[in-house]
Amino acid sequence: MPTVTRRPPYQAQLRVYEPVAHLAPEQRRRWTQYAVDAPSATEVEAELYAESVRRLAGRPPAPVPAAESRHGLVIEQDGELYVCPMQPRLQVWQRLGGPDEDGDLLPGEAAVPVALREQAAADLAAFTRAGGEVRLFSRTAAWHVPVSWFVPFAGEERRLTVDPEPSLRYRTAMSSARRRAAVGLRAAREGLGDVDVVDEIEQVARWLEEFDSRSLVELDYGGLAHLLDAAHLSSDDSASDVADGLAALAEGDATSAAAAYRRWTTRWQRVRLLSRAC
Repeated sequence: MPTVTRRPPYQAQLRVYEPVAHLAPEQRRRWTQYAVDAPSATEVEAELYAESVRRLAGRPPAPVPAAESRHGLVIEQDGELYVCPMQPRLQVWQRLGGPDEDGDLLPGEAAVPVALREQAAADLAAFTRAGGEVRLFSRTAAWHVPVSWFVPFAGEERRLTVDPEPSLRYRTAMSSARRRAAVGLRAAREGLGDVDVVDEIEQVARWLEEFDSRSLVELDYGGLAHLLDAAHLSSDDSASDVADGLAALAEGDATSAAAAYRRWTTRWQRVRLLSRAC
């Protein structure tokens, strides 16, 4: 793999890592062999980002990768190997050809012509009929981290590093993520009613159910961590804010719930402003 270091500067990811030992035999062999000399997460993400820039800067632009990536992110925890396959082509197919709104598109994709979106939808349908893997192992957000993404995590699972590069992430067991998502969804539905954030939490909860119960779930600020100063990163405890707000809703304490949401909103409004400056 070429030596590249630049990651997507505005993207955060919510990922699922499945245990390699419990995959189908062919996939288990593939990822076990891959892990022997696997590139780092930074190298993988930087290569895919550089490739996407080349495609979108071409004449004409090519929004969809010609082939799926062979790379994945692999981690070892407690002696067990886990993998999150990289799926840039599937991600683009689902963003362009699926039912998502334009707000879920990444920069450069909103201007994709209708004909290319229709082709993406047709390609995705054909891939699905052929039995291809259509579960997305990672979700991507630009210029922010959706409030629903914090629901599966606890504040004490936050991990901040600043050397050799800034990084902020949460990681938890799938069982814990599902339990928190279910409890949070119930509190949000009872306390807020029919609002967008309740639908978003439900989408995350349903997505988590698609994977092996022994998986790991990770929220990675990714390139966003490079845009934020040390003081912001050190004070960012968004998962605790969201958990406090949901707990207050469950107890019928609207005042405390509003205060927690206001803390979260104030923090992320500042980050959103960066999208207008870049």
